[in-house]
Amino acid sequence: MKKVIDETMRREAILKGSVVYIRYKDHVLFQNEVHIPKDAPEREAVGWLFQETEELLCIQYDRTIESPRYSSGKASGLILLKSCILEIHALPLQNLRRGSLSCQNDKPTNAEYALQTAERKTQPK
Repeated sequence: MKKVIDETMRREAILKGSVVYIRYKDHVLFQNEVHIPKDAPEREAVGWLFQETEELLCIQYDRTIESPRYSSGKASGLILLKSCILEIHALPLQNLRRGSLSCQNDKPTNAEYALQTAERKTQPK
């Protein structure tokens, strides 16, 4: 598999605060197991690139929107070893008012949502 983040390879610069997709090998904790895992599982996440060092990336996947009513809130995220990252790239999202996100190519959609029972193509019996 080709690693995207590798200090010996050139990669597109991803700015701090950008929304990113990241695929990585996760560590596994096992205890009193007969069948010991042979490989680390692959996982994926979407979040904001918060911090980067030579060895680590910090991705926030949940954070408080700054406003006068809510001072700096807490955040949740991942600290990942760069050596475990398989793929990372910035997503085509942009910040809008009030901290929400949308795709730059957003177009109206005819998607169905679970709560719109009156507009469903198939009605429950």
